[in-house]
Amino acid sequence: MNTNKAVMTLLVTSALWLALVLGCSYLKKGTTSPSSSGGESTGAKDYFPLRVGDTWKYRSTTADGKQSEFSINVLNEEKENGNTLYLVETVSAFQPIHDWYSKPSGWVLMHRQEYVKAGNKAEYNPTKQFLKNPLTSGDSWHWRGKGMMGLEIDESNEVSGPETMSVPAGKFEAMKVMTKVVQGGAPVTKIYWYAPGVGLVKSMTDTGSVKSTTELLEYSAQR
Repeated sequence: MNTNKAVMTLLVTSALWLALVLGCSYLKKGTTSPSSSGGESTGAKDYFPLRVGDTWKYRSTTADGKQSEFSINVLNEEKENGNTLYLVETVSAFQPIHDWYSKPSGWVLMHRQEYVKAGNKAEYNPTKQFLKNPLTSGDSWHWRGKGMMGLEIDESNEVSGPETMSVPAGKFEAMKVMTKVVQGGAPVTKIYWYAPGVGLVKSMTDTGSVKSTTELLEYSAQR
């Protein structure tokens, strides 16, 4: 029993670290313009496109130079209580992680998460206000709730920009989101840069003991 608990704790810890460093018709590099994407709102820039078949590939680099890559894929759309949920899979050397999002007007909401191999799933309670969409300089929001294993999470977010960001996938005009997190009692600082029509192009994470930078390598787009 203690062994099973230890294994589960290791799985959750590893998945949480991956989540912190995170945020098709062809793969491409370069600047893109906003395009139609999954969600209820139209006519505005979409900083978190979720179209079935879309993919993103990232590389994370720690302060001591260790690198790892992971990909994010939009698998499908699901109907739940009259709402459209988007199933998004993150694939890394660790294990696949599934996240379910919805996109009501003005928001990206995160509903639940599942560690596929371990078979563990958790609902965010209340539903997590993941991202304002579109992003506007000066915007802010705060969310407090529970995630996997009932961990208490407290997040404060502030938006600024745009800023010009150059990453392996190209150069983008991106909005900056500064996130202060206390998760399970541990403080974490995260900075995200989102480009319209593309999504997350870069992020930086500082847990105190671990610092990392994640950059977009390539992404897909549907017209």
